Amino acid sequence: MIAYDEPDTHLDYEHQRRIMKMIETSSRASHSSVIVATHSLNLIDGVDIQDVVHLGSSDGQAEIQSLTAQGTDKEVRRFMSNMAASLGFRNSVLLHEKCFIGVEGPTEYAAFPRLFRIAMGYPIQSAGIALWSCGGNDGSLKFAKFLKEHKRTVAFIVDRDSKRDKQKFFNDDRLSINGFQPAECIYLGNPNEFEDIFSGELWARVANDKWPHKEATQGRVWTAQEIDALRREPKFSHSLHALFRNGSEDAPPKKEQLVGFLMEYIEKPSDVPEALHSVFKKAISIAEDAGPHPWDEDD
Repeated sequence: MIAYDEPDTHLDYEHQRRIMKMIETSSRASHSSVIVATHSLNLIDGVDIQDVVHLGSSDGQAEIQSLTAQGTDKEVRRFMSNMAASLGFRNSVLLHEKCFIGVEGPTEYAAFPRLFRIAMGYPIQSAGIALWSCGGNDGSLKFAKFLKEHKRTVAFIVDRDSKRDKQKFFNDDRLSINGFQPAECIYLGNPNEFEDIFSGELWARVANDKWPHKEATQGRVWTAQEIDALRREPKFSHSLHALFRNGSEDAPPKKEQLVGFLMEYIEKPSDVPEALHSVFKKAISIAEDAGPHPWDEDD
């Protein structure tokens, strides 16, 4: 076991990073374990948030706070907020923040952390990604544009049909003029929306369990075929919600609630659609390439 006590003391940031690489090399050896005591955000930022243990005191007794591999996104955010506050920062300060990702709304904002953890094996915060719900595809673009103008690393994830329905904003030339690189403009859908990346078989399974058909007593069940037929509609998610609302008395009243029920059926990496694996890898790449952006004299 190798123990380091404040190894970053009196070192500049470059040498702190060199120390961190040395520690990481030591920890990967099969015969060794490493413990580092530090107050340095620079070192904390270099490891998986699941590997951080926060030591504090309560009523004169030592208190240990840590995350489990199954910790929810809310638990991760609470842990980070409490740790930031104890280190003397405002609760709003997010450790591990390397880039911002704007998403369309509450559906993606609620689902992405769980899907990311299952697909990638670690919390989205450990990748340095801060998600923001932006109230629509145009809101995501405005959010990303604002942060880009202030030299922050940012990208947006919107439904692929944004390029069809809002061509004025989501076209390559216009985005390029606003300073966006292709890699920062992430589109999701198979072919058009977040909801349609999930298979008809999965949607049918969820619906038969959660929202049985009105004629279920006569043997009527939801089928993948009738759900897949909706992919030809201009807006799959609206048609899907209408199908369940018209055919079941138990269907959720709001379209945004559909994916929340579906999340219960995502348990292992292979359950996460390949389209999302690809999106998450792009987001990770953006975070890994993030760095300081100097302001030019002309800006």
